[in-house]
Amino acid sequence: MSNRLRHKSCVACVRMKRKCDRGWPRCQRCIKRGSECHYIGQDCNRQQNNTAMQPLVSSQQQFFGQASSNWQVEQYHVEPSSAITPFWDGAPLQFTGNFHLTSLFDGNNFDFSNIETSTSQQILSNPDLAITQASSDPGLLPRVNFMAKRLAMIPRAFAQHGHTIFIHRMQFQQNPSVALYDAMSACALYHMRGAMNEAFVFGNLELKCQQLISSINANISFVTKTELLAALQALLLYQMIRLFDGDIRLRAHAEFDEPNATSWAAQLNNMICHDHQNMVFDPNSTEMSIVTTGIDSNWNSWLVNESIRRTVLVTFMLNGVYNFLKLGYYTPTKSPQCFTAQAALWGAQSAHDWIRAQETTARLEIWVAHWDEMIANVKPADLEEFGVLVMMMLWGVEATQIWLGDSHTEYGFEDILKK
Repeated sequence: MSNRLRHKSCVACVRMKRKCDRGWPRCQRCIKRGSECHYIGQDCNRQQNNTAMQPLVSSQQQFFGQASSNWQVEQYHVEPSSAITPFWDGAPLQFTGNFHLTSLFDGNNFDFSNIETSTSQQILSNPDLAITQASSDPGLLPRVNFMAKRLAMIPRAFAQHGHTIFIHRMQFQQNPSVALYDAMSACALYHMRGAMNEAFVFGNLELKCQQLISSINANISFVTKTELLAALQALLLYQMIRLFDGDIRLRAHAEFDEPNATSWAAQLNNMICHDHQNMVFDPNSTEMSIVTTGIDSNWNSWLVNESIRRTVLVTFMLNGVYNFLKLGYYTPTKSPQCFTAQAALWGAQSAHDWIRAQETTARLEIWVAHWDEMIANVKPADLEEFGVLVMMMLWGVEATQIWLGDSHTEYGFEDILKK
C-alpha cells in the first residue's frame, strides 16, 4: 500500500504555505521538524496505524526521549546579550562529552555525504546509524551556545565591515561578486528591520537566497572556483540569519536549503585538494606544509584558497552547531581539513604585507585533527578570531579564556568571565 495519500496537504504545511508530499503517517516536512502531522479527516485511520508504528517510535525515543512541540532556538539577533538556548520538553539540551570539532573532521577521507542535516527521519529509517547522543555533561552547553552566538553575529559584522572570519576584505573588494553584494545588502536590510518592514525584509532575504541557489545550480558545471566560493559565502550568511533568527519559516527554509551548502562546499574542497596534491602531513610529526611553489606562491591565489579552506570549515561548524542545538546529536564527518591560523597572514591587506608576514612569522597552517600538537608553540598574538573559535570548540570556553590571558575580551569572552 502506498504511503502517499490522495488528499490535501497536512495542516502544518498549509499554515506554513509550503508544498506537502502528503506522506503517511507524517509528511517529510513534519518528520524533519519533529512535529505532529495532521490531515483533515484522517485522524481515525491514524489510530489504526499507531500499533504498527510502535517499534519505530521506541527506536526514536531511545535517542531523544519524547519529542515536544515547544522546542525552539530563541531569537538571538534582537537581543545581543541573550544566548541561543534550545529546549526539549522545557529543559535545556545537554551535549555529549564527545562533541569536539575534531570529531566533525575525523579521519583521512573527505566525505560530505555523511553530514546529516535531516532529523528524526534518519533515525526512523536507519536505527543503526552511528550517532553521538546527548548526555548530561554541562560543560559543553557554554561552548555550543557561545559558538552559535558568534555565528549569528557574522552577518551584521559583514554588513558593517565588509569582511568576516571567512570572507577577506580584499577578496570582496578586488573581485566584486554579485552574490556577495546581494548578501551584504540583505544583511544590512535585515539588521535595519522593524515591525513595519519585517515582512518585506524576510521576503527580500528569501528572494536573494533562492535566486542565488537557482543561478548556481543551473550552471554548476561551468561555475569557476571564485564564483562558487562567493556563492557559498553568501549562502552561509543567509543561513546564519535564517537559522538563528527565531522565525520558524525562515528556519524551515534554511533547513531545506542546507544540502546546497554542503554540496557546494564539497565541490570547493575537491577543487582545492586537486590544486594541492602535494599537501604533506606526517602524523608522527607536528609539522605540516602546503607546497607553495605552485598555486599558493602568490598572494591572490593563496587568498582564494585560504578563503575556501575557512569557508568549508565554517560550513561544517554551522551545520554541526545548529543540528546539535536542535537535535542533541551529530554524525561525524571525515576530512583532513586545515587552515592558516597566523593572524598576520590572514590580516595582510596587500601582497607586500603578505610576503613580509611570511618572512617574519610562522605560517601556522594547522590540521584541525592535530590541533593540540600544532598549537603547542603558538602565542595568543598569532591567532585571530577564526583560530580562537576553533580552539574554543576543541578546548571549551574556560580553557580558551585561560590560554588567551588578557586578550580574551577581544573575542567576546568578557560577559562569560563576569558570570
